[in-house]
Amino acid sequence: MQTNINVMIVEDDPSVCRSFAECFEKTDGITLVKTTASVPDALLYVREHRPDAVILDLELHSGVGNGISFLTSLRQMPASLRPYVLVNTNNSSQTTYDMVRALGAGFVMYKHQEGYSPEGVAEILLAMSVLQDGIPLSSASAAGTFSNAASAPTEEESQKQLIRRICAALDSVSISPRAVGYRYLTEAIEIFVNEPVTNVSLIIGRRHGKTEASVERAMQNAIGRAWASADIDKLLSNYTAHIHSKKGIPTVTEFICYFANKIKNEL
Repeated sequence: MQTNINVMIVEDDPSVCRSFAECFEKTDGITLVKTTASVPDALLYVREHRPDAVILDLELHSGVGNGISFLTSLRQMPASLRPYVLVNTNNSSQTTYDMVRALGAGFVMYKHQEGYSPEGVAEILLAMSVLQDGIPLSSASAAGTFSNAASAPTEEESQKQLIRRICAALDSVSISPRAVGYRYLTEAIEIFVNEPVTNVSLIIGRRHGKTEASVERAMQNAIGRAWASADIDKLLSNYTAHIHSKKGIPTVTEFICYFANKIKNEL
């Protein structure tokens, strides 16, 4: 049975709030529990309503506070209270994106990117929930970027933290969570972080009842679409390995190895 995600929206544009409310009314698996344009109220609602996820606007011009202050204050809360945060912003600065990820945001969406819609945001939240194997996103967040250094994470918490890091890495090069290959790439990088193998597509295919070729093709298609549509500066900044392919995009193995090694070094 699908886990229901309770979502709070922190947004100062009433039309955006209405669009999300209308979208979530028609979306199975997501319930809107609160909407506010005030950071102090949002922090209060986090304690009162315990949302699994927050859709956060960074620039609350008509509200109170800003998204950065919300993320900063959220870090001071007990880990069990911290929701998964999807930043939904008009800001296109890579520096800002890096900052909010460092503060614990799980995903960043630019409101003016091609194909943007509330339905797309909903799909990402549902995809993140699936990747956490049905565990509410707020529980996953507690084991992820927001982990307290004072207490050593359990093996399960460490694995959830690894998944969060992998998803952030895929986001950094614009791999879409809506792509069929997104989950396969996530699992492949996870496998390589723990122990590199020679037949990762076969392993993943057996998990999902797919052929090795179809898994490989889905991952390559997801990479190809990102390299065809993403900002080139963003790609060059977040993928620094040499690309050997004549097509100018990483092969599946190159891509998986690059991010697996990068994440292992970070850990």
